[in-house]
Amino acid sequence: MSRALRVAVVGAGSAGLAAAQQCSAVARAYGQSIELVVFERRSSVGGLWQYESDPGPCDIHVPERGTAGYATRPSRDPMCRSAMYEDLRTNIPSPVMQFRDMPFPHGTALFPIRAEVLAYLERFAHTQGLFPLIHFDTEVDHAYKAGPCWRITTRHRRPPHATHTWEVDCIMAAQGRCNVPYVPAIPSLRYFRGRQMHSAWYRYPNDLHARRVLIVGNNSSGADIARELCGGAVRSWSSEAGSSAPVCVFHSYAHVDQPPPMDYDPRDPASPAWCRNIHVVGPIDHVESDGTLVMQSGEHLADIDLIIWATGFMYQAPFLVPTQAPISEAPLVVQDAHTRTAPDVQAASVLHNLDDWMLFYKADRSLCFLGLPNRIVPFPFTQLQARVAAHVWLRQIPPLPRVRAHLPVSDPQRWVVETPSEHTARSGPGPDVWGDLTMGAEAEAAYVAALQSLLPPSDDPSWAPLPTSWHTMRRQGKALRREHLGY
Repeated sequence: MSRALRVAVVGAGSAGLAAAQQCSAVARAYGQSIELVVFERRSSVGGLWQYESDPGPCDIHVPERGTAGYATRPSRDPMCRSAMYEDLRTNIPSPVMQFRDMPFPHGTALFPIRAEVLAYLERFAHTQGLFPLIHFDTEVDHAYKAGPCWRITTRHRRPPHATHTWEVDCIMAAQGRCNVPYVPAIPSLRYFRGRQMHSAWYRYPNDLHARRVLIVGNNSSGADIARELCGGAVRSWSSEAGSSAPVCVFHSYAHVDQPPPMDYDPRDPASPAWCRNIHVVGPIDHVESDGTLVMQSGEHLADIDLIIWATGFMYQAPFLVPTQAPISEAPLVVQDAHTRTAPDVQAASVLHNLDDWMLFYKADRSLCFLGLPNRIVPFPFTQLQARVAAHVWLRQIPPLPRVRAHLPVSDPQRWVVETPSEHTARSGPGPDVWGDLTMGAEAEAAYVAALQSLLPPSDDPSWAPLPTSWHTMRRQGKALRREHLGY
């Protein structure tokens, strides 16, 4: 390439920092020139690891159009609140969680507190020389293709809100997948008379001021909130002044016939006492006109003070203009039978028109998305994805081959590179097969091994295949957490 490759990275959370580091490292390794710019709408690095002690009010929207609701601040500010709560600890062991080439400091807990993770990311950005590349308090308003380049318009979030136009060759979308809090479109939800909030607004158990609470969703955030409300918190919280009545916690599981994936089962007599205080119910079917919640089992829940939607997030790339090419011809947000969408905020449960690896945009591979799958170890996962994308864009490896994309994302056999004869008769499927992009440890291991095998050999020991000890600790995370934290 006769001139420097111009790359824009959207976001300076963990994925954005990994992207900037790897683009620089790969270009340097091959003696090629690269011009990097990173846009971050917050005032510092770390993304959602930037804790906000006062999240403010939570507004719930369940539009008439679309198949999904969502939560916002009252101002509808596009920047989502940080989903960090006061006593959050990682659910991934620190030796597994860390970037490949920078361990957590000596003495870091096996399951660090949120402040330790933020300090780690700040140190990573400093030691890698990334701060000069980052434009803080900068929102990416629009990005569209103008000939061979991407034209990007940014706006500073502080007065006088100056705008700027950039032209780049490639975009790494590293803004994360926690931008639009998802709320299920429950029939007649408008009749519910209590309060509602998304788990992204949760901070302390004694801030809720509620006595009958329903938590919807039993992955990590839902399980943690239920545990804290029922007395299994890391620290002891003072009860509300003048009140000794216990909180009654109902926990709605999507699959009520299965144990929770991340925590003890309240229905197991061998579980801790605090856990057995949780009342497990199934999914909500609808809401009666008097505000009673009717579950799919037929059970009725009346007088619920508060619903906490621990239901995750939807994907969104609002800066990619949907009415202009190439997004207008191959949209990322598609409303179909397999996708929950909130059209008025251009958000969906999955993104469409991605390659088999859920990395490159199929219609234009100068755009890539980092860290889309769920149930992964985000830091090393996105670091590898960024390294591969940089190799492709700098023409050090060919475009990525096909895999067995007719299989679900969670199936390790999907991540086997196909020969041309295997896939010529089959067009690439999408979310109808991929589901909700949930991977898990075994599929993640297969994905990482297959993707890394496409890279040239490296003399850098941090880019050797992940050792068996890493995978063992990854699989033992739940048992280690119970041993060290008690839950």
